[in-house]
Amino acid sequence: MKKLLIAFLLIPACFVSQVIAETGDGGYAGSFLQVGLSARAVGMGQAYYGVSDDASAIFYNPAGSVFELKKRVGFSYRVMDMDRKLGYASIDIPARGEATISFGWIFRGVGSIVERNELGDPGDNLDDSENALMIGFSRRFSRYVAVGGTGKYMFANLAGVKSNTVSFDVGTYVKLSKGEGLDEDSKLDFVRFGLVVANLGARYIWTTGDYWATRGELGDSRTDDFPILIGGGVSVMGLNKKLLVAVDARKYQWQSISLHAGTEYALSDIFKLRTGLDGFHPTFGGAVTKRLDSYDLQLNYAFSASKAGERSDHIFSVGITF
Repeated sequence: MKKLLIAFLLIPACFVSQVIAETGDGGYAGSFLQVGLSARAVGMGQAYYGVSDDASAIFYNPAGSVFELKKRVGFSYRVMDMDRKLGYASIDIPARGEATISFGWIFRGVGSIVERNELGDPGDNLDDSENALMIGFSRRFSRYVAVGGTGKYMFANLAGVKSNTVSFDVGTYVKLSKGEGLDEDSKLDFVRFGLVVANLGARYIWTTGDYWATRGELGDSRTDDFPILIGGGVSVMGLNKKLLVAVDARKYQWQSISLHAGTEYALSDIFKLRTGLDGFHPTFGGAVTKRLDSYDLQLNYAFSASKAGERSDHIFSVGITF
């Protein structure tokens, strides 16, 4: 048992001993989509393209949701510094055992921001918020392969200047299990692969004429393109479905490749532990699962170590399967 726990803690370090480059989450349109959402995914270092088997799949790899045949609901909230907030709600609805329809909502915002002039005098309170409404569809084309897509409508409000956009994500997912792609005597319970392309066509167009007109200035118009994401990952489950190991690589347009790795170990049917590396930053987490009448309730928590100049984040998620 001791050896298993030691391996559980060291596996991510073995997979990500050298990271190609570290990149920040900010600086580009839609940067809130790059921040970890699900407590389970964050606890595993965001190595999730080859996992994506819960209600958060619509935010990572929409094709993964089709392999689960029950309805699922998910909620999450990330506690952040500087009065920032980030969270989501989602639901998966299976159809005929071969397809899934998903709905999701991501919200992010900042508390009161006080406008100040060049002398530092306070002015109005400024709004800064962003939302993404999503609808996804995934379908199995064989026992092993699924394809999924997500349409996203995103809208932002910055100091009364508003913009919106529509974009699309596409994903593929392959699952090989014992007796279905893997030998019956395989030491692995299953192997999964995921590939995702996201933020296709997304851009904000900001027009600031009305904002600056009230201040006696001329505005302008600018376009902010969202960086296109290409990501892929693999996950393996072993030890009679007790140990899950996942590794991801992702590349955002105009940014360097980042690597992610994580593990999840089931101490029992109720308790799970997670650890990972999100680039250079270690993550930890866990879950408690409880069967209640006709549904399963899972409470998830993750801790993400601080980046330079920032406080460590705490993420809480709830998942319900029924």
